[in-house]
Amino acid sequence: MYIKISNLTKSFKMFKRSAGLKGAFKSFFNRQYTNFHALKNISIEINKGEIVGILGENGAGKTTLIKLMVGLLHPTNGEVIIDGYNPWKRKHDYLKNVAIVMGQKNQLWWDIPASESFLLNKHIYQIEDSKYNETLNELVDLLDVRDKLDVQVRRLSLGERMKMEIIASLLHRPSLVLLDEPTLGLDVISQSKIREFVRYYNSKYNATFIITSHYTKDIQEMCQRVLVLNNGSQIYDGLFNDLIKAINPERRLVFEFSEGTDLKYIDSLDGKFEFQIHDSILTAQLPESQLRELLSKLLEKFSPQSMSFEDLPVEETMRSFFQSPEDYL
Repeated sequence: MYIKISNLTKSFKMFKRSAGLKGAFKSFFNRQYTNFHALKNISIEINKGEIVGILGENGAGKTTLIKLMVGLLHPTNGEVIIDGYNPWKRKHDYLKNVAIVMGQKNQLWWDIPASESFLLNKHIYQIEDSKYNETLNELVDLLDVRDKLDVQVRRLSLGERMKMEIIASLLHRPSLVLLDEPTLGLDVISQSKIREFVRYYNSKYNATFIITSHYTKDIQEMCQRVLVLNNGSQIYDGLFNDLIKAINPERRLVFEFSEGTDLKYIDSLDGKFEFQIHDSILTAQLPESQLRELLSKLLEKFSPQSMSFEDLPVEETMRSFFQSPEDYL
């Protein structure tokens, strides 16, 4: 097993006081603290080469889990073993094989070109010249930023900067890549480029990716498997498509009748199936089995001018899930 997390718990001691001068004065003599449980008994096993998404609302514990896996935080309880290493011991051999990109944090120097920061990373990781040049050229071409290499980082757009951050993190060809909100604030084209790049890098180098994102489309397009966190607790670990089907098993059928079709037969189906008809177009949103039964009855009587099945928007499905996850799992 490449990654094994067992009963991982992380708590923070937080200072609390009332607002205003009175609250400040009171807290000076009698400080009040509370324990905030960011993660509670998380257990997960991940094979090498997997791309695993972590989903959850703000404050669910996604970033805390990422920081524990890279060794930036120490756990309150539990254990993390990655490729035989304990992350918070920060062994050199472990750090050489891991990379982290955080959409809200910068690792590149703001006032110099990204190419200068790349050279710094080359010396930090002691990358050979030939390997460095080969990797840099490959990443730059894949992310289409060659003409921006010698531009000051502060003059780059958000999307261009994020691509440079990813390049800087992958120059040493890590086997574990942790991406925390990698497409935050990016335009549609930049998001798509990064998703394509992750799939390519995973396929070529068999690298393991752990990805957190608020954009459900990121997870849908990059990850087959997801871990769902809610208030620090693990509530789902499995295939993303299975989760979507469990939350909302319905699909939508759009059936357009040919011009001049007599629709009297449709009256006999009313009551058996839920559907709407508008301008000779029937729309039904039903579970798969009912949808196929309705379609079979329609095709017995009609030749459609057009017909299509549509999956319901994933964002809507996940929104309803996070409002009351206990109703679905």
